[in-house]
Amino acid sequence: MRKPVALAMTLPLLAAPLLVASPASAASVVKEAKLEKSIKKGFKKQAGIRVRVNCPSEVKWAKGKVFYCTAKNKATGGKYRIQITLGNESKGKLNWKVVS
Repeated sequence: MRKPVALAMTLPLLAAPLLVASPASAASVVKEAKLEKSIKKGFKKQAGIRVRVNCPSEVKWAKGKVFYCTAKNKATGGKYRIQITLGNESKGKLNWKVVS
């Protein structure tokens, strides 16, 4: 039986923003590896669960943009869908929560 998990996190990352500075003509993109690592840490800290996370690559940063990642529980194989909502690009802020 899959145990419900309620996780959500706001990630204000001033020191290490989750974006890549691009040339002036191109939009910034979310750093996939840093986002995945942050989600893994959130699952471990909030629910004691070790997960494997997969997020899309090359997501262009736009305030209010929503996209999804997936997480898989390493012990049970349970799967989770994670909603990411992008916030202030200059501060690297975003929110994530498990939606299913």
